[in-house]
Order: sequence, then structure tokens, then C-alpha cells
Amino acid sequence: MDKEEAVKENLDSWDELASVHAQGSGAEFYRIEQWLAGESKLAPWEIEEVGPVVGKSLLHLQCHIGTDSLSWSREGAKVTGLDYSPSAIREAERFAGMIGVDDARFVVSRVRDAVESLEGEEFDIVYTGRGALCWLPDIEQWASVCSSLVKQGGILYLEESTPMINALEPMAIEGDSVFGLRYDLFNTEAVSEVSEGSYADPDYPGSRRSHCWEYRYDSIINALIANDFRIDLLNERDEIFFDPFPEKLVESRPNYWKFKEGETRFPLTFTLKATRL
Repeated sequence: MDKEEAVKENLDSWDELASVHAQGSGAEFYRIEQWLAGESKLAPWEIEEVGPVVGKSLLHLQCHIGTDSLSWSREGAKVTGLDYSPSAIREAERFAGMIGVDDARFVVSRVRDAVESLEGEEFDIVYTGRGALCWLPDIEQWASVCSSLVKQGGILYLEESTPMINALEPMAIEGDSVFGLRYDLFNTEAVSEVSEGSYADPDYPGSRRSHCWEYRYDSIINALIANDFRIDLLNERDEIFFDPFPEKLVESRPNYWKFKEGETRFPLTFTLKATRL
């Protein structure tokens, strides 16, 4: 499928689901009520690895409905959120007003156009992740954009699901449920699927077609190195920020899941921090 057609079809889905996630049937998954009451959407390791953000400028790429972005505002950062879904940006602006954050701004833009949309502004921190990179058709372009948006000496930070979990799927073999490879990790074309509902509400009516691009560690890291980043850390964890395998995982903390006891573990997510040279 043509990449631009795929991106447009993805945008249609995200535009539809933004209000579902913010104030509809998906709001329980996002713990909107608890977040409005003060619960952070940031994992403790994110706060530790990024370090103090008070007074720093932070750009959140692919910010969706803004709850993660505004959690950084609560930590003291001056936040800009960017997303290509106008519906998602409206929800983010609505949330900013609800919790009294008046110095956050939200911008409608594709990542590829972020430098132009933000008029060449540079930030102390560019933050992204949690299932974001797979929606981008060009990882080299993403790394180049990030390099242009981060101040010299500033950092890029992301949390993502590991390449391996994106390729695996539980399969029944001789009565046992084991993981088998579903996707080719060397495939460079979009993986297109028709799915029901949303990850935040599997029972949400209707079906949507989505298109994702899967990236290995080498493609991500080499793209960053080629665009003047130094990799400072890469940590893998046995917790993940959604529940792709309900028969295999159990909730470990709000909005995170881990393997049930007795399951063979492998890394589910990773965090990466890089400094702009």
C-alpha cells in the first residue's frame, strides 16, 4: 500500500478514537479519572532516567490526548505536545484547561513536518514512545527530525515495546500455548491489519484498518547515531504499557502488565536515552 494512503488511513482511525480514549469507553483504560485526580502517567523509571525537568522545555512527539505530556508539566517541564490528529489535540487542550496547566501548548502536525510546524524551535528534551514509532513509515526521517528539534547537549528519550514482542504471537501447539513468530522482523513494508475495537476498549463497535512499520534495535540506534546522537542507555524491562496477550500477562501496576507466574519471561519493553552532540 502507498505510504501516504496508509498514513491517511491511520489518521482517520486515531481521529475517531481520540474522544473514545479521552472521555468515552476507553477512558477507563487510560485511567482518566485517576489521572485528573493527580495520578501520573509516567513510569518511575522514566522520571529517574530523564532526570530533573523543572524549567526545561520538553517536546512530546505523537502525544495523542496529552495525558503523558501533561504529566511532565506536573513534574515542572514547559511542555509542547505534537500530534497529527486534530481530535487528539483538542482533547489534550481540554485536559490542560481541566487541570489548570496554562503554559502547555499543543500543535497539530505530522512528525515529518514538526521542524517547520514549530518554526525551528529547539528543546531541552524530546520525548516519545509507548507504541509510537510503529506508526512512522521512515525511521531515518524520524531521527533526522529529532536531531533538528533537540538542542545541542539536550536529550531524546523514548519507551517502546521490544522488536521481539512485536513479532510474536501465542500459538497453540499440542495443547500448550507458546509464542511463535508471526512477523518478519526484516520486512520493510507496512504490516496492515483489520481489527475490531481499540486497545483501550476491545468492545468498541466497528472495525478499522491499521498500517504499522516495525523496527529492529539496529535500525533505531543506527538512525540516531547517523543523526548526531550518542546513545546513553538502553534498558529492557519485563513490563509493558498495554495488554497484548491477556492469557499470558497480568497487571503489575497502573497501565502496565507483566508475565503471569510460570510463564517464561523475555523483554517486553525498552527505554532509550540519547544525547544530541
